[in-house]
Amino acid sequence: MAIAESVVELLLQKLVDQLIQEAIFLRGVRDQVEWLEAEFRRMRCFLKDADSKQEGDGRVKNWVQDVKDVAYDAEDVIDTFVFKIANLRRRGFVGRIRRYAFIFNELITLHKVGSQIERIKNKIRTISESRSTYGIENISQGAGSSSQDWRLTSPLAQEPDFVGFEKDLETLVAQLMEGKPRHCVISVVGMGGLGKTTLTKKIYNNTRVEKHFHSRAWISISQEYAVRDLLQNIINCYMVLSEEELKKMNIFQLRHKISEYLQEKRYLIVLDDIWTNEAWDDLKDAFPDMNNGSRVMFTTRNKDVALHADAQSLPYELRFLETDESWELFCKKTFPGQDIGCPQELEKSGREIVEKCHGLPLAIVVIGGLLSRKEPREWENVRKSISWQFVKGQPQISRILSLSYRDLPYHLKPCFLYLGVFPEDYKFRAKKLIQLWVAEGLLQRRGDETLEEVGEDCLKELIQRSMIQLANRSSSGGIKSCCIHDLLRDLSISEAKEEKFLQIQHENVDALSTSMARRLAIHHNALSEYTSLKSSTPCLRSVLIYTQVVDRLERKQEMFLYRGFKLLRVLDLNKVAIQKLPNEIGALIHLRYLGCTRSRLERLPSSIGNLQNLQTLIVTTYNKILNIPSQIEKMQQLRHFQLKSPSEVGAYQEVIGVIEGHPRLDRISNLQTLSCVKAGEWMHGCLGKLTNLRKLGICLDNEGAYAEVFYEFIVKFYCLQSLRVEGKQFPSNFPFPRFPMLSKLRLKGKLEKLPEFTEFPKNLTKLTLLFSELKQDPLATLETLKNLRVLKLRDSSFFGVEMACTAQGFPRLESFQLRRLHELEKWRVEEGAMPSLLHLHINGCLNLEKLPEGLQHITTLKKLEVWNMPDEFKERLQQDRGEDWHKIHHIPFINIRDTETTFKALAPPVLV
Repeated sequence: MAIAESVVELLLQKLVDQLIQEAIFLRGVRDQVEWLEAEFRRMRCFLKDADSKQEGDGRVKNWVQDVKDVAYDAEDVIDTFVFKIANLRRRGFVGRIRRYAFIFNELITLHKVGSQIERIKNKIRTISESRSTYGIENISQGAGSSSQDWRLTSPLAQEPDFVGFEKDLETLVAQLMEGKPRHCVISVVGMGGLGKTTLTKKIYNNTRVEKHFHSRAWISISQEYAVRDLLQNIINCYMVLSEEELKKMNIFQLRHKISEYLQEKRYLIVLDDIWTNEAWDDLKDAFPDMNNGSRVMFTTRNKDVALHADAQSLPYELRFLETDESWELFCKKTFPGQDIGCPQELEKSGREIVEKCHGLPLAIVVIGGLLSRKEPREWENVRKSISWQFVKGQPQISRILSLSYRDLPYHLKPCFLYLGVFPEDYKFRAKKLIQLWVAEGLLQRRGDETLEEVGEDCLKELIQRSMIQLANRSSSGGIKSCCIHDLLRDLSISEAKEEKFLQIQHENVDALSTSMARRLAIHHNALSEYTSLKSSTPCLRSVLIYTQVVDRLERKQEMFLYRGFKLLRVLDLNKVAIQKLPNEIGALIHLRYLGCTRSRLERLPSSIGNLQNLQTLIVTTYNKILNIPSQIEKMQQLRHFQLKSPSEVGAYQEVIGVIEGHPRLDRISNLQTLSCVKAGEWMHGCLGKLTNLRKLGICLDNEGAYAEVFYEFIVKFYCLQSLRVEGKQFPSNFPFPRFPMLSKLRLKGKLEKLPEFTEFPKNLTKLTLLFSELKQDPLATLETLKNLRVLKLRDSSFFGVEMACTAQGFPRLESFQLRRLHELEKWRVEEGAMPSLLHLHINGCLNLEKLPEGLQHITTLKKLEVWNMPDEFKERLQQDRGEDWHKIHHIPFINIRDTETTFKALAPPVLV
C-alpha cells in the first residue's frame, strides 16, 4: 500500500503544480484536472487506513492495486500532455504559418488529453464503487498506529554489536598468524545473515593481525563480478595507476602486476562473499606463494568453493548463536545504550520471539530493530505474527525480514524499496540517496523542514531499525555512507518487483520484463544489451546505470536514452564515459535528477535550460574546466549543482565551473549546493539572495575583481554548512563565517595570519588549508578549536620551520594530514596532546627531521602513513632498529612508501 500512497501523493503534487501554472492547461481541461485532484485526495486518506489491512485481506490488496494503476495512468497522461505542449511551444512561435500549425496541433493534443482524462474518470468511479462491492468501505474502523516511537531518541549504533564469536575470533586469528609458512586459504563458511562478514572484519582490524601482515586488502566479490574490475580493485588497493595505464593492460598483465607487487611481502587478502569456484580460479594466480606466511581469507556460503581453493585447509563453519548469546544480542539491539536490559514484563514475549530466530544474528538484529520502536503492548502482536507466518512454510529468514518490512511506516516503505537500485555490496553515499528520494517524490514535506532534512530522518530511522547499516560517518558525525545486507537487498528487490516499483536488469535482458517498469536499474554489463532493444518502455520514469566497467556510449545508444524515455525523472549515468551531452537532453523536461559521474564533459549544452524541473545536477569530469551556459537561470527548481573531479585525480586536479554571461541565479531560490564555480558577472545582484545555500565552493579570480562582492554577501549565508574558497590571496580581515551550522571550511590561497580562535565557527569539524603561506605556527590557534576532528595542512600552508601541539590541544582531532610543508623542520608534540587521534598522514615534508617524541603517548593512534619522505627519515622508522621506532611501535598500521606504490587501506563495509 505504501507504494500506492506514494504514487498518489506524487500525482497530487503534480496536479497541484499544474493547476497553479494554469497557462499550461487550456480551457476545458482545468475542470477535469481539479476533479482528479479532489478524487485522489479522498483515495489517499483511505489508502493510509488500508496499510495495515491489505496483507491479510486480498480484497483490500486488489483495491489498492487498482488505485495505484489508475494513478499511474493519470500521471502518464499529464506528463505526456505537458511534454507535447512544451515541444510544440519550443518550435511554434516562429512565423505566422508555424503559429497556425502550433494552434492546430495544440487543439488536437488538448482533445486527446481530454478524452484520456475522461476514461480515467470512469475508471476512478468504478474503483470508488468497488469499495462497496468488496465490502471494504469501513476499513478505517479499528485501525490504529502500529509503530509508536517510544524510544525515538535512541542513539545510532556506529558498529554492529559483536556477540558470541569471541572464541571464533581467537581461533581464526591464530590460524592466520601461526601454522605452516605456505600460502594457504582460510575460509569462513555459513549461510547468509550468520555474521561471516562481521566476524571477518573484526579479524581484519585486529591489532595483532594488522601488525603481523605487511600488506592487507579487502575485496568484495558477490555473485556478479567482472574479472578485470576485481583485478583493478586489488591494484587500486596498493598502487596509484592512471586509467590509461590500466586500460593498456590485459587480464594476464593485471594479475602479473599484483603478483609482482606482493613478492617478498607477507600479505593478507580478504575476498568477501565469494560464490563460485570460477571466481577463485580467476584470481588465484595474482597471489604468489613465497612460503612466508601469507594468507587469503574467504567468506562464502558454499563449502565446496572453500575446499576447491585449498583442500588442505578445513573450512571454518560458523555456528548459530547459543540461546544466551541470542538473548544478549537481542537486548543490545532492542534497548540500545541501556544497561538495564529487557524489562521483566517483556522478557517472556521477548524470549519466545528470539527463539523463533534460531540463533541467526541477522534475524535477531532486524527483529530487535523492529521492537526497539514498539510500545510494550505491541510485543505480543509481533510474537503472534511470527508464529502465524510459520504456517505459510516460507524460509525462516524471509519470514522475519518480511515482518520487519511490513512493520515499516508507510512513508518508509518506498524509501526501503528504492535501495534495490544499488548493486550488491555497493556502499552508497547518504546525500546521493536522499537526493534520489527527493527527485522520485518519495518524501513528504513536514513543516518548515527541507525535503533533505526529512530524508535524513528517514535514513536514520531505517538505520535504527537495522534495515540498513551505517558504513562511514562524516567529520561532523553525520551519516556519510551506508550499505545493505544482501538478504535485505533481496527483500527490497522482490517486494519492489511485486509492486511494479523497480526492475533490475543484468546481462540477460528480457524486453518483456521491462515493458511495465516505472524504474529501471541496469547492473553489471547489461547497458549495451539493453540499449540495443527495439522495444520502448514509455512508462519508464527512472534509469539508473551501475555498470561494473566503464562503458563508452555510441551515438545510437545515446539517442536511445535521450529520445527513448521522454518522461524520465531520474537519469543516473554512473561510470558511463560520457564525452558530451547532446542537445537532445533538453527534451527531458520532467527530469529531476541528472548524474554524469564518469564524464569528460567540457561544457553543458544550452538546452540544459529546458530542464526547468531539474533538482539535482552532478557532473564529475576529467577536464579542469566545465563551461556552464547562462540558460542555467531557467532551472528554477535546481537544489544541488555539484562539479567534482574523479576520485583518482581529485587530489591533483580540481574542476571549476565557468558560468557564461550574466544569468540571474537569484531566480534559483531553492539552491542549496553550488560547488565549485568561478566568480564572475553572475554574482552581481544575485549572490546575496542565495540564502538557502548549504554548500558553496567558489574560485575567486587572481585579480580579485569579484572578491569584494563575495565578501559583502558571504555573511548572509546563514544556512551554510560547508564552504570552499579558492583565491590568490585573502585579506587580513577575511570574514570567517561564525554561523552555527558551518562545519567544513576549505581555504586555498595566501593568508596573512589566522584569526583568533574565537572568530572561527564554533562547530567547525573539518578544516583544510592550502597555499596559505602562514609564517606563524597555525597549531597554536587551531589546537583550541574544541570540535575540530579533521585537519589538513597542505601545499605550503605553513612556511615556518617549527610547530608544536601542546598538552590538551586538539581534544577531538581524529585525522591529521601534513602534506608538502617544505619549510617544516621540527614538530613537537607534548604528552596529552591529540588524545583522540586515529590517523596521521605525513606526505612530502622533505625537511622534517624526525617524528615528535610525543607520538608514543597517543595510544588511540591506529594508522600512520608516511609518503614521499627522504630516505633518512624513513630509516628512522624501521622496525626494531630505527631511532624513532619506540615512538610508533604501538601503532597497528604503519605504511611507509612513495607515491609510485601508494598504499590505500580499504576498510570493509559494515555489515551484520
